Amino acid sequence: MKYALHCPMCGRQFRDNGFTLRCPDGCNSIVRTTYFDKLRPQGVGLWRYINHLPVRSPLSYGDYPAILKSEEYSSMYESEIYLIINGYSPDFNVRMKTCTFKEIEAIVSLKYAEEWGKNITLASVGNTATAFLELGKYVEDTSVVLFVPEKVFDCTFEIERSENVSLVMVKGGYSRATELAQRFARARDGWEYEGGGLNFARRDGLATFAYAFFERFGFVPDMYVQAVGSGTGVIAFYEGMKRLGVMPPSMVIAQNSPFTPIVDSWLQRTEKIPEYPFDPLEAIYAKVLSNKKPLYEHKGGLFDILTETKGQAVSITDSEAKKAGKLFKKTCGFSLFPAAEVAMAVLDKIDLNGKRILINITGSGLDNLKKDFKVRKPKPDYVVEGEEDLEMIE
Repeated sequence: MKYALHCPMCGRQFRDNGFTLRCPDGCNSIVRTTYFDKLRPQGVGLWRYINHLPVRSPLSYGDYPAILKSEEYSSMYESEIYLIINGYSPDFNVRMKTCTFKEIEAIVSLKYAEEWGKNITLASVGNTATAFLELGKYVEDTSVVLFVPEKVFDCTFEIERSENVSLVMVKGGYSRATELAQRFARARDGWEYEGGGLNFARRDGLATFAYAFFERFGFVPDMYVQAVGSGTGVIAFYEGMKRLGVMPPSMVIAQNSPFTPIVDSWLQRTEKIPEYPFDPLEAIYAKVLSNKKPLYEHKGGLFDILTETKGQAVSITDSEAKKAGKLFKKTCGFSLFPAAEVAMAVLDKIDLNGKRILINITGSGLDNLKKDFKVRKPKPDYVVEGEEDLEMIE
């Protein structure tokens, strides 16, 4: 095996036995991979960095985000503005057909599951489900069951649905969908709950953005900006920079008000995430940012990363996000997903001071995609409300 697992809380290093997503000593930490060899880029795209991915061999999948300096934004904001464009925009040479960075997470997670001979379940509020629906076909012997809340079911779409993926509509919120996905996996041999951001296969896929940026530009940006639900992407970029042996940039996290658990906790410098008396799916514009249990309190999570990098957490209103989205469409010629609009709005909320800013555009280009492909709203294979309904899922 080319890697070991490491607990940042107790320091224990241990072997991966397949979906070993928790420290054996029970620590509340985010288990990380430690690769034995130095990074040796070969080839192109995601698989260029395969010796720092927890899989043995690549898949035929070949899409990857565009990573570039925006001269237009740099001029507007009198700073150096760099973008990681996850999405579909042939003019920018990016053709990710599910339009978000969840595509990179999904393909590595699927390959990891296939190599360990596991079927997987997971919950999603839209983008992740779309990615697994489209990419599941790359591991056709691995079955996937996706649990998506009814309120955001219309946020998913499909072009060519994978036959090995089942789509379940859940009558309830994201927490309910997660609970049912976990229960389904626990009750069946050969199944695992995929783990979301705790799954290092996901994070190591996203960590390649750090390698690609550093390889292309040769420096660490002063700030890394991303809109955050779980925090997976921020943690992954931080971990990638650490593997390169450099100090990560100051991390700037954006959330969509009025649901801003990370912002609220960070401003109070507390490690505890607050409870909210409302369902965030009903309250915010960028619904993918509705995670009630982000990777914040864990050792190695967002609180630790914000502390170490002297980071910031910024609240963005719906109107601020939409304004930023309109500017991006006018400047770059294609549309952003709401979460990416939230991230771009950060440029008007913080002191840039001529610094080098890297913004992760986590989703974009659905308008372009619809010009080139027939995009459909998927129909659920099953509709469930409680645990008793899980037996109907084959």
